[in-house]
Amino acid sequence: MKRIFLILFFLFLFPFLVIAESPFVGLKGSNLFLPPIKLKVLTNKNIVSQGQEFKFHLSILIKEGWHIYALKSLHGNEFLTTQILMDKNNFQEMGGWIGPDPILINDGALGKLVKGYKGHIELSKTYLVPISVTPHMYSLSGNIVFRACDNQTCTLPRKFPFHTKIKVVEN
Repeated sequence: MKRIFLILFFLFLFPFLVIAESPFVGLKGSNLFLPPIKLKVLTNKNIVSQGQEFKFHLSILIKEGWHIYALKSLHGNEFLTTQILMDKNNFQEMGGWIGPDPILINDGALGKLVKGYKGHIELSKTYLVPISVTPHMYSLSGNIVFRACDNQTCTLPRKFPFHTKIKVVEN
């Protein structure tokens, strides 16, 4: 119990240390300090005009032997769902997240069948730049909230931030 308290205390006081190095450096067995994913974000266009659409891409590399849970879980596993939380921005969402279909995984750590992802996955969401948006450089940021398992150990839910920019010009 004392060990869990110390781990949680460390994570809340020093979260920047968790992501200060490459996420896979030193990851062994039950080392839950380092997340078993790498994340990259980008847009399909660096410059967009008012009234134009663009795609926001989220590329997730999951360490070999690990998995994360799907964006939509099996009934009864809703607490395992991976969430992508976008910060408020000036753009209009044009539908939900698009990506590969999750696979069924026999999760040894939980002892049940779950939907999830392994390896490398690409997710995207389309946005529209409203005509009313002023030409300027804008940020697109948010967090992915996930749990990862290696069939022996699962991480606590993690919030992993991401950020990119896009320039809006006059139509």
